[in-house]
Amino acid sequence: MISEDGKDQGTRKTKLADQEDNKNMYYQEIHSVLEKAFHDTFVEELVPGIVHNFANPLNGIMGRSRLLQRKLMDIMKRADVEKDTSYQENNKKLVRDVDSIAREADRLSGILQTVMGKFCAIGDRTAQKVNLSELIELEMRFFDFYLDFRHSVKKTLQLDRELPEVRGSPADYSLAFFTLIRYAAVAMKDSASKELYISTQLENGQICVKIQNRGVPISDDLKRLLLDEVQGYASSLGGTGEGALLCAFSLLRKWGAGFDIRSENGLNTIIVLMPFYQAKHKFGD
Repeated sequence: MISEDGKDQGTRKTKLADQEDNKNMYYQEIHSVLEKAFHDTFVEELVPGIVHNFANPLNGIMGRSRLLQRKLMDIMKRADVEKDTSYQENNKKLVRDVDSIAREADRLSGILQTVMGKFCAIGDRTAQKVNLSELIELEMRFFDFYLDFRHSVKKTLQLDRELPEVRGSPADYSLAFFTLIRYAAVAMKDSASKELYISTQLENGQICVKIQNRGVPISDDLKRLLLDEVQGYASSLGGTGEGALLCAFSLLRKWGAGFDIRSENGLNTIIVLMPFYQAKHKFGD
């Protein structure tokens, strides 16, 4: 026979389990909303920028390769007696051409690493240690595929390379910070001064990420929603604009984030405060 205390404990455990399941389902919805929003913009907005960035080094490699081929064919036609000063100068030009090809190949390799890094991040949902400075640096390199962002926005990064790591999944952090940066870029769309500042530092025992822009400030109503969000609301608004921002805040809250929002002297600031990783955490939790 089960005692009343035993029944109460069993009921509490069941309620806790249900609450945990509901929470997990909610964060899954949030993640799916932001993931869909990212993929929806990929073909229309990102592919042209990716193609553009690939085209520059590829054209350089192809052009230099053809020039190098012609120069080598000219040298092969010459007799040994013609190995004079002009011959040595041609050799120097060939070396410069090879150096140019190598530099363009390095550029191409860097672009590939950025694309691969971004898609590896949004595909990795395992809980682990994450360096937010490295992740944000990758996000900013990826944002250069947005041509307007690359050419129109003045970007200033102050990232602490020795920042302690946080606990969480790269997918959640990548989607959340991608959304915050994109929101800042859209807020500056019609601004005369398009300036974006992002910094990371250790502040009062927490990881502090500041994202600042000189665009349209966040309204008081949205600010209240962001700072006092009720679980279950954000995912219903979709993955663009204010809905996307609410989803990003929710996804960061999953890993213990706190926030502050300020607007002073034309500078709008979103502050994300994260607890740094401590070994007592179990990554599977």
